[in-house]
Amino acid sequence: MLSRRGFLRGVSGGVVAGGVALRARWTDAQVIAPTLTSGDLKPTGPLDEAYWWKVRSQFNILDGMTFMNNGTEGPVPRVVVEANEKFFREIAENPSNNYRREEVDVVRGLVAKFVNANPDEIALTRSTTEGMNLFTHGLDWKAGDEVIYCNHEHGGGIGPYTTLTKRIGIKPVIISIPSPPESVDQIVGRYEKAITPRTKVIMVSHMTYVTGLVTPVKELADLAQRRGLLISVDGAHPLGMMDLDLKAMNVHHYAAAGQKWMMCGTGTGVCYVRRDVQDRIWPLMGPPGEPKDGAKRYEAFGQRDVPSVLGMTAAVELQNAIGKPNVEARVRYLSTRLRAGLKQIPGVKLWTSEDPKFAAGLTLFSIRDIPMDNIQKAILARDRIYIRTMTTGNLNAVRAATHIYNMPAEVDHLIASVKHVAENSSRYMSTAVAQ
Repeated sequence: MLSRRGFLRGVSGGVVAGGVALRARWTDAQVIAPTLTSGDLKPTGPLDEAYWWKVRSQFNILDGMTFMNNGTEGPVPRVVVEANEKFFREIAENPSNNYRREEVDVVRGLVAKFVNANPDEIALTRSTTEGMNLFTHGLDWKAGDEVIYCNHEHGGGIGPYTTLTKRIGIKPVIISIPSPPESVDQIVGRYEKAITPRTKVIMVSHMTYVTGLVTPVKELADLAQRRGLLISVDGAHPLGMMDLDLKAMNVHHYAAAGQKWMMCGTGTGVCYVRRDVQDRIWPLMGPPGEPKDGAKRYEAFGQRDVPSVLGMTAAVELQNAIGKPNVEARVRYLSTRLRAGLKQIPGVKLWTSEDPKFAAGLTLFSIRDIPMDNIQKAILARDRIYIRTMTTGNLNAVRAATHIYNMPAEVDHLIASVKHVAENSSRYMSTAVAQ
């Protein structure tokens, strides 16, 4: 199995895609690769599998496990863990400067540059959900105002609208998007058709957590601008997966997670509120704030977990060292390889589009009519591959996430595991899952 202990042997042996039997264990390689600086990870040659082994070596993923669920929470690279530990120790020993405001502002500037925004448009939050609530509850709503969103939105994004429906009487207008969709025009057309004179906001996930659909946010932002609406984006997944440019996307609001593809650990998030709409968004907590405060006015939530925020610097620097376009290309390469392999297995249904416009690092699939819990348990028990189930709507499916710490051989291992389950489906239909 791929492991951090196998890293040095893997690189020295010239590991290439599919070139290692996954059940082999490198028992003679007991040295864990040292923690590398961001400078050490800057590519100096081809981005071959030896380079990606170097990246993999920086994650303390449990030996023998193939982890493919960073769409929920990603493993934290050692450089981030060590940074968090350093800051925690400093504050524990001397809490006199426990807020570290100037250092937090340095992180804000670094994150702003990472997503191509201005620092005064960035609030450093504790989750995507908090960022979605900041925007939604910060707006002035009246009974009968409408918000449009699709049937695959996450509870963290639509939760505040559910509250406003009961509390004020706003009206959610829920549209259905095919899985997979046929075209950008089909998606945009469904949102446009749903607009009425009462529409106030279009809320959309940049990447849906259900099928991994990459939504045409720029086209929807242009639609919102033409119709005088606001657009709010649940960006839980793309931060750390895709080469984000928020200015180019022209959105009013974008909430993102730190613990998923950015791999900063829990309690970290980013909320972008475009400067020209900040006077319309009241803070969720604390005083109203002043224009000079920018998006910092949305951070009046009391004592924050300062070490985790400061540790975000190490996560951003790691991705910058690898290169944001290289990260996205790697994610897409691995997920494309996975979908291509799954497509060849009789009885497997792909819910995620094969069109690169509509897909990136998440892949949703079903195996015949086997209960999704049984699929997850069988793959974990038999091959130590961790994926998650997906229960939204009437789906009976499982979801795999592939990121920069995954290797092609792990993708092939999952494909082989799925093939085994599909070929032996009768063994996995009952609640007592066979191994």
